[in-house]
Amino acid sequence: MKSAAVALLFVATLLTCSYLPAQPPSAPTAATPSPGFDAASIKPRPPVGGIPVAGFLGYPGGRVTYTGNVKMLIWFAYGLQDYQVAGGPDWIASDKFDITAVPPDNSPSRNRKIINAEPTPEQHQMLQSLLRDRFGLQCHFETREGEVYLLTRGTKPLRFIAPAHPDSDPRAVVVMKSGGIRDGEAGGNNATTDYMATMFSHYLQMPVLNQTGISGSWDYHLDPIDPENQDMQAAVYSVVDRLGLKIKRGRGPIQTLVIDRIDHPTVD
Repeated sequence: MKSAAVALLFVATLLTCSYLPAQPPSAPTAATPSPGFDAASIKPRPPVGGIPVAGFLGYPGGRVTYTGNVKMLIWFAYGLQDYQVAGGPDWIASDKFDITAVPPDNSPSRNRKIINAEPTPEQHQMLQSLLRDRFGLQCHFETREGEVYLLTRGTKPLRFIAPAHPDSDPRAVVVMKSGGIRDGEAGGNNATTDYMATMFSHYLQMPVLNQTGISGSWDYHLDPIDPENQDMQAAVYSVVDRLGLKIKRGRGPIQTLVIDRIDHPTVD
């Protein structure tokens, strides 16, 4: 929740603004420069028309599109969520842009054969370069302590199976149905427990720290069990329990990106 994020307590050192999910932040060096797009078009989002798919989308051959505000672009670039981004002017949440970009010919992204709605590690870095080069983003990371959920191994058998499509985009969904019903149906494809924790965090609006110790990527499906339930927290708790995991409230470190400076982009 945003109020909890605002009240967080500083506990650790500042880190450079170069980050990939589930990895410690590190700055690019002259020997290993951060990957960047070969060409990128940035335009204000028109009232009608424009890129039809909101958010990030990667296509076979490496082309990517993005539609939305800059704050959400930062989420995609750094693998973060709303409560993990602090600072910046109001326009980063209100002004929307259409972005189309292509990687250089020698980029591994050129070899992609499938559509992806989650950036690859290389695409994370290219989006970070785009934010620095075109939006003038300057930022740093702080580790703050605050209220979190702790995701751990439970006592029930795990309900995971090997992924049917290990090259596919990860998915970890708690299904919401017509009328706001969250009946406990859930599914996951090629999802790590880190990714599950990220998605549970989205549903619960509070950080979820993965302490399961479970490696690998997994598929799963859970049938609905409560056709009357409209409480997302209850649905997530049910999903976690039936997967063979456990979740509880606690306190822990939260990686937070702090915006030091950002400018309106150069458009073309």
